[in-house]
Amino acid sequence: MSTYKPTEHDGLKQDGTPDKRVSSEHGFGGSDGPDPHVEGAKGGKASGSTDGETYKPSEHGGLKKDGTEDKRTSSEHGFGGSDGPDPKVEGAKGGQSS
Repeated sequence: MSTYKPTEHDGLKQDGTPDKRVSSEHGFGGSDGPDPHVEGAKGGKASGSTDGETYKPSEHGGLKKDGTEDKRTSSEHGFGGSDGPDPKVEGAKGGQSS
């Protein structure tokens, strides 16, 4: 016994009524709209930078674009500094209690 598929019957249910899941008004269902595979492959775009490069204070001595200190890179903030625990090691421990 095979499964009835409205996409193989011009978007109609077994009773002959339109299956709204197949219509283009529902989103990616129709054939006259954007291709979900193409749209998904585009992925998300990072906001902020227009040239594809993201400014990273960690690559600029802990300074923001405006030259002020980015406190997130400071060891006083947590894992940001080089004199504290290694975040990769601590993260690998997971939820272990000490």
